[in-house]
Amino acid sequence: MPVVGRRSAGARPWLRPPRLRTLPDGRPAERHASWLELFFDLVFVVGVAELAQELVRDHSLGGFAIFAGLFLPMYIAWQGFSFYADRFDTDDVLFRVVMLAAMLAIAALAVQVPDVAEGRRSAGFVVAYATLRSLVVALYLRAWRSAPEARPLIARYAGGYSLSVAIWLGSLLVATPARYVLWGVGLAIEYAMPVVAQRLHARIPVDPSHVRERFALFTIIVLGESVVAVALGTADTDWRAASAATAALGFVAVACLWWVYFDRGIEGGFSARRGAIQLFTRVHIPLLAALTAVGAGVHMLIQEAAGGGVEAGAAWALDGGAALYLLCLTIVQRTTATGVAVDIRVARALAGGALVVAALASTHLSVVTVAACTAAAVVALVLFEIERGLADEAA
Repeated sequence: MPVVGRRSAGARPWLRPPRLRTLPDGRPAERHASWLELFFDLVFVVGVAELAQELVRDHSLGGFAIFAGLFLPMYIAWQGFSFYADRFDTDDVLFRVVMLAAMLAIAALAVQVPDVAEGRRSAGFVVAYATLRSLVVALYLRAWRSAPEARPLIARYAGGYSLSVAIWLGSLLVATPARYVLWGVGLAIEYAMPVVAQRLHARIPVDPSHVRERFALFTIIVLGESVVAVALGTADTDWRAASAATAALGFVAVACLWWVYFDRGIEGGFSARRGAIQLFTRVHIPLLAALTAVGAGVHMLIQEAAGGGVEAGAAWALDGGAALYLLCLTIVQRTTATGVAVDIRVARALAGGALVVAALASTHLSVVTVAACTAAAVVALVLFEIERGLADEAA
């Protein structure tokens, strides 16, 4: 029977100093996503949903630009916490509290997307984003004392993020559009940090398996939002045959996009080429944005099915988003050790070309026809990749 007032042998201390999760020989210690990381990812569902809804509301060329501009800070915020946790997470009480506080800040950032997109208010968005980045800086500074071997990397990231926070807060002193210019400057500084610290990354690497897993999980979240778009799209419209057919075909298309990401996968480690991990993470920005657009496109087509006509913006969100996704996925998978075979790259290029043609011709087609063309292109691609995979296994 344990003695009252004493910690049992299996109990963990409340506070544990951050440690560099790197083995003595310089290799990263293998790990998997924690329950906290999975919980942390869920709050980004709100952000993805708000971004998709804004694209549904405004799918003009300007709407696409605003969507891309607001997607970037959301993604950078997620990536900053993910890479810190990869190197320094000790899962103590203080780290958990900071991560939970970050979740509140992310939620605050997400719910203000409509105000920023429509040009009403942006001060709250600035404060939420500055809070997020300040929390990351605080985590890095906490690791300064207990992980001296990582101090050069800590100094580089804490300094760069602090400068970005100062620029974002400084943007509150100016009106739009100058405020947005300062946001871009701050994001550019953060975006450049991995390049600036590239030599340090070689000495203090990340865990490749953990990085791949984290990005795969985030991709699942965005794909899940596309499935939600199918459900909500049918709930918001009169139940008609055209709406039901469009919803079913939209789901098939989303399922195929899941298939090509996870069937061949991103396993086997990264290639030995310099900058493979950086390319992997950076190309996920347009990849995930494209997936978000696909979900919005499915939602819009379901809504338009009752009227029969197709808006070009809706078709480009679905077909253009799917084509961009296939391109980015091919680049992402080429950063891995297994790579992508030439014939698969050709098949994806043909499927992407068919999707672009469908988008170009969309205003002359019915909604169901556009959805059917989209589904046919990606189903054919999946069937080809399945056959190719079976041939590889038999060889």
